[in-house]
Amino acid sequence: MSRRSGTRTLLIIVAVLAALFFVSRRWGASSKQRSFRAEVIRLDTAAIKTFSLFPAKIAHAELRFERTPDGWTVGRDGAVHRADTADLNALLGGLAHARAHRFTGYLDRLAARYDLTDSLADRAVFRLRDGSEKEVLFGRGQPAEDGSSMLSTINIVGENEVFSVKGTMSEMAEQDLVGWRPTRLMVGRPSDIQRVSFQYSMDTAYVLERAGNTWLVDRDTADQSKVDKYLADITNAKAQSFADTMNIAGRTPDYSMRVEFADGRPPVEVKVTMAWTGLVVTTTLDPASQMRFDPARELPRVFKTRPYFLP
Repeated sequence: MSRRSGTRTLLIIVAVLAALFFVSRRWGASSKQRSFRAEVIRLDTAAIKTFSLFPAKIAHAELRFERTPDGWTVGRDGAVHRADTADLNALLGGLAHARAHRFTGYLDRLAARYDLTDSLADRAVFRLRDGSEKEVLFGRGQPAEDGSSMLSTINIVGENEVFSVKGTMSEMAEQDLVGWRPTRLMVGRPSDIQRVSFQYSMDTAYVLERAGNTWLVDRDTADQSKVDKYLADITNAKAQSFADTMNIAGRTPDYSMRVEFADGRPPVEVKVTMAWTGLVVTTTLDPASQMRFDPARELPRVFKTRPYFLP
């Protein structure tokens, strides 16, 4: 073989190797490492006038949310109720600046795996003040790899990419009407509570009140550890479900509690009335709602007798 022929062969080998290197870089394993946008969606939550959810679990019936001067409402089939603020914050707050935790894949390939098909996806349509709309599909939620948080599966309608985003938006989007209505009887921190007044139908009434760092039952010193536990219990108290059709109009409550706060916010009043089919509870947090109250667990937990607080 001549020197010229050997040089030509060497150049061909180098060219082939260079071509293989380019192909492997362009379409090989390294291409899988290409980056995707960091922010999946940015939603100006203050500019939202209304939005609708179409959860798959209720055959994609519309839940319509309206912003009012008194807060958000949620309605279905003409029935309108106050919406739960905590759940709304979880949904809207998670979408305000939703950053990609992970690029999951492409919708046309992964829709069935992540519940993003037409029949399984939970759809949301957000209507902004400028007349524009943003539409989002929520798929199956899952725990983060380290178990520290939940991940929501999101696809922006009109795009093919699917992303995992930190937050519970997938869980919120699949709730039915009852899930969006508030069942909490009171909000606030135990340290903010100044006074609790009790009135029972058996002519029992007493007051639990903070005097400096000491709690008193009427004029007697209370057991501080019992008071601390009780205040933690009532700030987390919830009803079981709703009792919209039960008629308690004109009836005197059997148990009443008025909670006053040191920071001057309006007091919260909780009243329980015995009806033919169980206990009905109302709260001034949501005066239009009637809810069922658990007589075995919640009644003795929330409505204590006076001797309970004494040492």
